[in-house]
Formats: sequence, structure tokens, C-alpha cells
Amino acid sequence: MEPTDRSDTAPDTVSRLLDFLRRYSRERLDSRRMDERRAFPTSLIPDLAAQGLFGLQIPQEHQGLGLSNSDALRVVTQLGAIDANLFILLGVHNTLGIPPIKYFAKDHVKQAVLPQVAQGRALITSAISEPGAGSNVRAVQARAQRLADGSYVINGNKQWISLGADATYVNVFARLTDENGQDQGITGFLVDSSTPGFIGGPEVLTLGLKAVPQNSLEFEDLRVPADAMLGKEGKGLHAAKEAFMRGRVTLAAGGLGAMMRSLELAERFARRRQVATGNLAENGRIHQILAESVAATQAVEALVRHIGVRMDSGEKVPEELFFAAKISGCELMWKVIDRSVQMLGARGYVDTNVLGQFFRDYRLLRIFEGSTEAITVYLGMQMLASPQRVLSVLDEFDASPQVQELAAGVAKLASSRTADVQSQHVLASVVGELTCWTILAGLTSQYQYRSDMNQYTAAWVEQKLADRLRTAEQGTPFVELPTVDAIARHIEGYETSIGDVEQRRPGNQNELDAMLRRH
Repeated sequence: MEPTDRSDTAPDTVSRLLDFLRRYSRERLDSRRMDERRAFPTSLIPDLAAQGLFGLQIPQEHQGLGLSNSDALRVVTQLGAIDANLFILLGVHNTLGIPPIKYFAKDHVKQAVLPQVAQGRALITSAISEPGAGSNVRAVQARAQRLADGSYVINGNKQWISLGADATYVNVFARLTDENGQDQGITGFLVDSSTPGFIGGPEVLTLGLKAVPQNSLEFEDLRVPADAMLGKEGKGLHAAKEAFMRGRVTLAAGGLGAMMRSLELAERFARRRQVATGNLAENGRIHQILAESVAATQAVEALVRHIGVRMDSGEKVPEELFFAAKISGCELMWKVIDRSVQMLGARGYVDTNVLGQFFRDYRLLRIFEGSTEAITVYLGMQMLASPQRVLSVLDEFDASPQVQELAAGVAKLASSRTADVQSQHVLASVVGELTCWTILAGLTSQYQYRSDMNQYTAAWVEQKLADRLRTAEQGTPFVELPTVDAIARHIEGYETSIGDVEQRRPGNQNELDAMLRRH
């Protein structure tokens, strides 16, 4: 069933934002210079703030724009088409930073903080990841202790925090203990970064997204008042999950913009390039690649729009859709960008031709908000625990009988039994991926008669689902894997072939990560 769009955002607000961003991109933005300098120009944040872009979904009573989810995702898609750094700057602030305050902070805290962040006078982010805990919030080891006067003291470390050292406010998630040392569960706190004990670490030198700072953070006896708590004690997972789920569809929306821009460049080149077989775009294989890439883009666009409309309708959106947006959206995005680079040939590898920087910058989306492999296994494990959930995801759509039949095959596969934990993880990965394709197939099949391109997209997605299901069925039972120790011993033997080649330049920022060193 297609949800009803109940967005009440004024159309002229969104049009104004899109027009501004397009004009700003043409006249003021220099992505290459930001990349080289590893920094935003000093004028960028006030320029964006003047348009309200730091308060996309903050209510107007708190000086935000109050956009609907659908319209905010439209703006994010536009940002993704322009520059990944711009997209992540505003995406982190609006999606990871603001929702925990908007939905879980005390009213007087909202009144004090939201106008600041809406106007861009203060940046905000969330600190969840740690050296030993990425998207698995339950593994957080940072500690918060409740004191007798009701305040809290936080100690610990965070890592890979976007905007971490530059943000005025940071939502910190830590494991709470009471006055007696009893574990009270993960709890969220709004922390002012000027508070004594808040230590911003050095900026990580990343492969891409060089203008967006990624920092480690340290908390040394950092004391916050009782009203800094987000939600209730031990209930921080609710606030973290709110940010993560919104973040996952936001990544898909930004990646969608990158897909559109990449294909725009690839198609221009293909139509103008003459090769031995004639016009490049008329080459059968290139024609096929372009068609498949457009189908992938259209499928992601349909899913992003569907989630936005469902969120605006006030209905609960199944978490499977958010996972599918992150997994399928970011994986298909990466394939489209990679294929676009390839289609441009040598020009694709030239760093000033946009796609080279896209290739570096957007690679991170396959890791952000949980790596593809980790969350695909997680999604698959949910399906293995209840195989009928595979079928229930189609309740969202008017899926064709063929798609329903394929979904039944996925549910049957999810009912399989494995001999050991490792094989179960492999099966979960397969089922998780198939669940994503089932969602895309159900969604695109209900739109297939709208146009020739919709019909092709629906057929392409259905074929992908069928092919992957057939491969999975033929691949079980699983080939027994070598032991973890056997693999490690084999890889350690590579040193006899390549020797010790670790670079030992001075300076902490240039050192190889401790988890990657020989000893």
C-alpha cells in the first residue's frame, strides 16, 4: 500500500533552499580547495546558517525551519549531489546531533539549545563510537557515575566522532553506575564542550571527507548537571537508536544525490565519446551498465521517499526499511560511483573531474552508521529468529505475485539450520541481503506501470532478488571454513614474502593504528 503524503511544509521553503544550494554550488563552493586544505572556508557556515540549513527539522518556535521528513530528505539529496563534505556536515548536525535533544532533552534545555543550533551559532554531534565499540551501542565502555547531589561525572574515550572537537554540544552516551556502583545501563547526556574535563583529540587524517573533522574525545572527571540527561537513566539506547535510524535513511538520501550526479557525468561522457565500436553510449555493454545504474538509483529513490512519507504519516516505520536504506542505498551508491569512474576511463581517475573525489568521499558511507557487513548480519539474524518477518515486510507494499513467491523462498532459506556459529553468520548475511532486495522488489513492483523506466527497474530488482536467492539455495550447505587460527597463521606467513615495510614517521597522527601494527 502506498502511504499518503501528509507533509505540510510550505513548498516555497524547500524550493528556496534547493535554489540557494544550486546557486551556491555554482558561484561560491570550491570542493577541490576544501579537500586540499582539509577545512571549510570561513564563510561557509554563516552562509548556510543564514538560510536555516542547520535547523532543517527544528520547530519554528525554536527558530528552525520545521521541515517534514520528506522535505528534509529532498534537501539532503541535493547536498549529496553537490559535495559529500557539505552533506555530512549538515547531516551529522541535523540527524545525529539534533534529534536526541529534540525528542529526549528537558523542555528548558530545548529552549536554550535548539535556537542556537538552528541558527548555526553552535554545532552539535553525538559521541557513541569508541575504540572497541562502533555501531554496537551496547558495547560502550565510557562511564558515568551519579553523584549524591544528582549530578553526573563522565570518564572515558570516544573515537571517530564527526565534528567532535569543533562542536559546541555533544550528545555523549555512557554506561551509568549509581552511587553504589551498580550498573544502570546506557544513558545519554548533553555535554557542553567547554566543560572542564572535555578534551578534544587530534583530527584523524582520513582518506576522504577531508573537510569534516573526525576526532577522538576524552572525558576526565567531566561533570554535568542532572538536567543534562537525555531521557531517563538507563534508557539512552532510545535516543541513540533515534539518531542511528534517522542517520541511516539520511545516508541513503545523500548517497542518492551522489548517484544522480555521477550518472549525469557518466552519461554526458558516454554520449560524446567515440570508441572503436562507435558511440560509447550505443555500445551494448555500456548501454546495459547505464540502464542498471539508473534502475539502482530509481530503486533507492523510491525507498528513501517511501520512508520519508511513512515517517510524516505518523505511522511506525519498520526498522527493516531503515536497514535496507543503509545497506542497499550505500552499496548501490558505491557501485554506481565506481562504474561511473570506470566509464570515464582515464578522466575518471583525474581528481579534478568530480568523480575521483566522490570515489574517496562516499566510500565512507558503506561504514558510517554500522558497516554493511555488520548490520547485514544483524538484520539477517532477526530474520533467522523469525523467518515469517521476511514475508511481513511485504505488507508495506502492493507486491506482485512473483515477488511474493520469491519472498517465500527467502523465508524458507531463513528457516535453514547451520552446523556452527560461523555458518550461521554467513547464512544471516545472505538472508539479510535478500531481505533488502525483497523490500526493494516489493516497493518497485507497485510502481512498475508508471513508466518504461519504472517497469525496467521493477524487472531488474526482481531479477537481482531471484538470482541471489538461486545462488544462496545452491550454496547451502556451506563449505566448511578454515579455522580463524589457520587463516591467521597463513597471513602471518606473508611476511616472508614482503618483509617488514611499516613506515615509522614521527608524530602521533601519522602512526599506524595500534590494532594494525605487527606487535
